[in-house]
Parts: sequence; C-alpha cells; structure tokens
Amino acid sequence: MKYLAALQQKKLFTLQDAEQLTGNLMTAKTLLQSYKKAGYIISIRRNLYAAVDLASGEPLANRYEIGSSVNHGAFISHHSALEYHGVANQVFYTVTVSSADRFTEFEFGGITYEQYAPKIMSGVIAPPRMPLVSVTDIDQTVIDCFYDIPRAGGLEELLEALRLIPALHEEALLNYLEEYNQIYLWQKAGFVLQHFASDFNLSTHFFEICKSKIHERKKHLTDFGETVYYPEWKLYAPKNLLSILNDGGDTLV
Repeated sequence: MKYLAALQQKKLFTLQDAEQLTGNLMTAKTLLQSYKKAGYIISIRRNLYAAVDLASGEPLANRYEIGSSVNHGAFISHHSALEYHGVANQVFYTVTVSSADRFTEFEFGGITYEQYAPKIMSGVIAPPRMPLVSVTDIDQTVIDCFYDIPRAGGLEELLEALRLIPALHEEALLNYLEEYNQIYLWQKAGFVLQHFASDFNLSTHFFEICKSKIHERKKHLTDFGETVYYPEWKLYAPKNLLSILNDGGDTLV
C-alpha cells in the first residue's frame, strides 16, 4: 500500500511513471502486478493503467482523461469535445482522440477510443478543473466539426450543438479557418453560422471574409436529402436549414 495514494492522485500512469515513483524498474513491475491482482489498479491498454476507487471498483479517471492519456499530444476532439463542453445533444459510446501518432483503436469500460489524424493542432486546452484532459476549445471544436460533419454526429447533431453553445469568438473562428485553409470549409462554416449570426454576435465582416475565400466550384453541404442552390455561397444545402431540427432530419445525419 506504500505507493497507492500517489497512484490514486495521478489517476492514470504508465510503467515508466511507476519506475520513477519506486526508483527501480523491477520493483515497478512487481508493484503493478501486485496492485492489479489486488484490484487497486486496472489495465486500460498496453502500458496505461488507472487507479481504482476502492469503494466502487470503478476507475478514478473518466473517458476524457483516458482519451487524453493515450499518448503524448493526444487530445479530445469533434463530437467527443462537444460532449465534454456540455453542448452535445447525444452521448456516444465512442471517444474521438486526435493524435499525430497513430494508435490502435481499443475498448475499455464499454467505450471505444478511436484515433483521428488532426489537420491542425491549434486550440487545445487543459481545463483548470480537469488538468488531465486535453481538449479542443469550443471555437476549434466547431470548426473541426464543420470540416468533418460525420465526426460531429451528422448535420442535425451539429446544429443542435450550435443551439446550445453560449458563445463563439469571431477572431478565433477566423484564425482556425485560416489555418485549415480549405475553401469548402469557408463555405460550410459561413453558410451555417449565418443562421446563428445574432446568437454569436458575428459581424458582416466575418461573412464577407468567408465569401471572399470561395471560388466558382459548387459544393454540397450534405450528401443526402433535398437541397436548393445558394449562389452567394456556391453551395447546395437544405432550403430551410433550421427546419432539420424540428423535422428530425434523420436522412441528413
């Protein structure tokens, strides 16, 4: 029990962490084997362990902390980030972990952890009240979800999230859009956010910048459902976008 309090404080740890704690590799291996057998810790995946709540038998770490600890530089993104920020309409049994380093998808506690190769690495924060979590800030999360709408849970789920988000920041949105540097992303983000302009206090300048990035090639906001053409955005999209929320819009997800 000598090292149990320290491991419980860490919540998540590796063999290397245990070696640093004990000062000896063999001692660390023996310690982890002993604690695992006693039910004090549990193996999440290869070389990642979690301390257990001795009263409930459940890991002390939550899904977001586990996902953030998969490897160095891993962070929570897309729909999982919407869930973390408390604006997702649904809770999924999959956690999207953005990571430049590949890892094998794994399942733990009924949750599947899947790797996503991020296009940009900006906007990642460590919330003060949950320092083991690395997650995209709300502005980056929204732009990531526009880039890959299926990873947001579909168009309807993304629209529901936008209704729940209390605030977005125009300058941050523009910075992330510039970093992506994808014409289609300017189209999608500008068109959809136009429907929430007053909610987020987005200026006409924001939408002018979005439109200035678009060329003549026409695109589709979604691959499914009946759409109409919006010439100012060079985009095919639902005639009344927000009606998807009222109608259910399952075909667009």
